[in-house]
Amino acid sequence: MKDFEKKLEKWLLILFLLLIPTQLGKHFWPSSSSVLGIRIDYLSPVIYLVDVVWLGWILVKFSISNFRFSTKKIFTFENLICFLIVVLNILIATNKEIAIYRWIRIGQWWITFKVLKGGYRDPPIQKILKRIIPCWIIGETLLGLAQIISGQNLGGIFYWLGERRFNFNTIGIAQMSVMGEGILRAYGTFSHPNSLAGFLLVSWLMFQSLPNPPFDKGGSKTKNIGYWMVWWMGLVGIIISGSRMVWLLTGITLIKGVNIKKILLVGFLVMGLGWIISWNYRVSDFVGGWDINGLEKRLNLNIAAMGMIRENIMLGVGVGNFLVKLPQYQWQRQFFWLQPAHNIFLLALAEIGVLGIMMWGYKFLNCKLNFLIKENRWILIVIILTGMVDHYWLTLPQNSWLLAVFFAF
Repeated sequence: MKDFEKKLEKWLLILFLLLIPTQLGKHFWPSSSSVLGIRIDYLSPVIYLVDVVWLGWILVKFSISNFRFSTKKIFTFENLICFLIVVLNILIATNKEIAIYRWIRIGQWWITFKVLKGGYRDPPIQKILKRIIPCWIIGETLLGLAQIISGQNLGGIFYWLGERRFNFNTIGIAQMSVMGEGILRAYGTFSHPNSLAGFLLVSWLMFQSLPNPPFDKGGSKTKNIGYWMVWWMGLVGIIISGSRMVWLLTGITLIKGVNIKKILLVGFLVMGLGWIISWNYRVSDFVGGWDINGLEKRLNLNIAAMGMIRENIMLGVGVGNFLVKLPQYQWQRQFFWLQPAHNIFLLALAEIGVLGIMMWGYKFLNCKLNFLIKENRWILIVIILTGMVDHYWLTLPQNSWLLAVFFAF
């Protein structure tokens, strides 16, 4: 029976990791999920397929480890303070239902991180990641390429993996200009190309930092066809996602530890992008995204976040409640955009306040994470920099799950 449970736990872990980039789920739309009469995805409670697999994996994992609740470990002074901060954050929230839901999601994330971190030195998990990450990169890149070529979503089985329905003429769909012609940006199974771009870049960097080159039994990456296939597919996926911040960070990654080959590679990429991307866009278009008003919209959201921070400095407005409070801070602006602040640090501080930030800082310091070792340092910088111009690391499930895997990594 014990052997069966261990095999089941392993296969559930494999399935959970494999499903991380997907977003098949059942949305619920209570009245609390609307702002100004508009239904907001970010406020909709969702049960994803990956949640079901995750729950099975955690239950089997705890069963194998003979997990027992210990009142001495649970009711510590540290945990009581954290519980008090969470309760207060929920009580001050305008939308308490979404605050409770988001704290449950945060707890789920924390359990995943702790379980993976506890067993991460186990060789089987390392072996699993060496196979899973290439599946993420190759699958999303090929799907993104097919979407661009067809000019719409593919549907079919990809719908059941979370691919949204869209075509080139869908209102609000992300586009870019190639040789003077507008085309779709790659979505994959993600809700936006920027989210896909961040996921691919961090996955790509994690893949390269795995001990011992994947697919290689001999040891030399230069002779490892499988390794370089994944490497190039990751680069292609990043390019077709159309995220300029991720393009910039990828370029910096390529020229780190400069040599002639890398200089030539970056040179060809820059010339290629210069050829295919229409230069008719203004500089502000490149800085703020393909949307002409993108930079101004993001700036207005960040200004609103700073207003919330100033008035709710200690406890925030309640986790998940940024969009609920946004109309009160954005009504005088020219653009009214119901989106989270495009800066994860401003967003977190606005929602959980100084006390919440201190709580999570203390918890991470206690975990003694190896942020500063060479392999992890640049990936962490990439997450920070992309997080300063977008919100997906905190708000979208695929990116949040990847963060849990990385921090355990």
